[in-house]
Amino acid sequence: MRLQEYLPIHQKAAAVVAKAEHAETLITVHEALASGLADFLLIGDLEKIKHIADNRGLDITKAEIIDEDDDETACRAAVALVKKQKAQVLVKGNVQTSVFTRALLDKEHGLIPAGGLISHVSMFTLEGYPKPLFITDGAINISPDIEKKKAILYNALQVTKALGIQRPKIACIAPVEKVSDKIESTLHARKLVMMQHHQHLFGDAVIEGPLAFDGAVSAEAARIKGIEGEVPGDADILLFHCLDAANSVYKALSCFGRSEHAGILIGLKVPVVMTSRSDDSATRLNSLRFALAVSSKQQLT
Repeated sequence: MRLQEYLPIHQKAAAVVAKAEHAETLITVHEALASGLADFLLIGDLEKIKHIADNRGLDITKAEIIDEDDDETACRAAVALVKKQKAQVLVKGNVQTSVFTRALLDKEHGLIPAGGLISHVSMFTLEGYPKPLFITDGAINISPDIEKKKAILYNALQVTKALGIQRPKIACIAPVEKVSDKIESTLHARKLVMMQHHQHLFGDAVIEGPLAFDGAVSAEAARIKGIEGEVPGDADILLFHCLDAANSVYKALSCFGRSEHAGILIGLKVPVVMTSRSDDSATRLNSLRFALAVSSKQQLT
């Protein structure tokens, strides 16, 4: 199935773009408006936005444009619109990530609930895999401790819940399946499994690990290795130990996996689209749809 078929939008929302004077971003806005996916508020240099749209033949006439050429002011204005519930999804445009995230993290005007943690969740449809595969955290948290991993996992489960996955299967990824005092990822995996077993911190989710990548996604590999459980070969979410591992797998699947993929930031008051500079227009549109699908379900609950 196509990725978009797993991303139903139950209620139309508005998306605000911080610094919208960016060709790839405006292509995404044009395509989303043409499909009726969302309404748009574009914050940025008015003349540059119109120039790019005219040169590319992009119809963005249905979008509201707020003229602002200063990067930091534009990002703060976008956050303010979300805080006022004028927009349900926030999109990063042509602005440095550090400036954008500073607005998100601002304690007085930012979007993170008290005690919250931002993390990245990516979603793949892969040839030969029967359902979407979610990866976390491949973009934000560098080397999370066990408490941060709990928050990262909680964030990912909010996404799968919004998409209708009632009993997600989570694989705690490590290089090996046996717990070793010398490999921290295996120790964290054991702790998370035991937490769920004794405290049920994560609802109806099934958490198993440590599991190597092949055992998590390949039933044949799990059979050969003699790995038993509900998760091996049938994982919904891959929880990685650190940014290095998660980002490497994310990039490998993006480049070689014959996949469609999307990614959003979660853990804020609204989903945030912050795509890579190398992402093509299809991935940008998928990421927007991903954010809208999560947002629309959250609005109904």
